[in-house]
Amino acid sequence: MDELLDLKLYTERLVLRAPEEGDAPAFARWCADWELARWTANIPHPYTLADAENFIVDARRAIVDARTLSFVLERLEAPGAIGVVGLGLDGAGHEADMGWWVARPLHGQGYASEAAFCVVDFARAMGLQRLTAGTHPDNLASQSVARKLGMRGAGRLLRAQPARGQPLETLEFALTL
Repeated sequence: MDELLDLKLYTERLVLRAPEEGDAPAFARWCADWELARWTANIPHPYTLADAENFIVDARRAIVDARTLSFVLERLEAPGAIGVVGLGLDGAGHEADMGWWVARPLHGQGYASEAAFCVVDFARAMGLQRLTAGTHPDNLASQSVARKLGMRGAGRLLRAQPARGQPLETLEFALTL
């Protein structure tokens, strides 16, 4: 899956690509924001440059190993990482758990939905059959993204939330491709 490290997906306003070493300062800046980290399943708080560097190394290894596909969001008109959409693959190549975040100053501009639609299309082209996503019950913005993608409610589940230091109940969404 080394070729996925060079893959670039394009939308009207974004390029989606694998994480690169140079993304670490932007990740450290955006993910250190409590108002972002508190909604996520993978971002600890506090978040440091070392956390960002480790994420990039781990994400690139996970892409090569076909465990997780992490796509960095970058605006076409303004280079620099502004978010991530990820697919945690099930190992059998049938399902993936999807997650996303966008830098808080850019919330409300449609970047998460635009990138997520692109990744859903990519997942479909990969032959995945089902996508899931979990959101905090109060995270109305992420629930809106999930619904725009055509995801439907699929119950509740405890998920890790490192920023909060404990698993929390999430609303689960699913989409059959």
